[in-house]
Amino acid sequence: MMNYFTGLALGVSAGRQLHGLLGAKGFQLIHAVPGRRRYQHDTLLHNPELALRWERQLPKMPGLSKVRFTPETGTVLIEYTCSDHHIDILVDYLEQIHKIPEAHSRYGKVGTDIRNCFRRLNREIFANTNRTLDLRTVLALSFVLWGRTKMWSMGHRPTGPQMIWWAYSLLKGRS
Repeated sequence: MMNYFTGLALGVSAGRQLHGLLGAKGFQLIHAVPGRRRYQHDTLLHNPELALRWERQLPKMPGLSKVRFTPETGTVLIEYTCSDHHIDILVDYLEQIHKIPEAHSRYGKVGTDIRNCFRRLNREIFANTNRTLDLRTVLALSFVLWGRTKMWSMGHRPTGPQMIWWAYSLLKGRS
């Protein structure tokens, strides 16, 4: 009985962690006119510490007139006179420094790399299945099939419901 409750707690925890792991999308261009772009980054939303970190690490670039981070809306406004290519490089640079863990980060370099690997895998599955499946759904379906097989064909009652619970936990984090 103790194993069953331990499995339930582990399933809930895994579902929450995976939901957080797959949630971020990075910089998304939401508005562009010549000399001005606005990006949205879901991690920046209500995160003034991240805005401050990006401001401190922003490189001095000729042709960069203004960069304003707005954590209240999760957006970055960039005004510039340089080429669009340089702004693309700047945004890539900001994305890269975002991926590097801070000294007090919850995750180390390996943890951050693993999270980024799963995010890329999730985006690939989502794009290649025509927005039908994502990594979380594929894992949930695998747990359902695996749990069902163990419960009915092999008679493993405690681990079968545990797999179904994990599947439920993975799916319940959806909006």
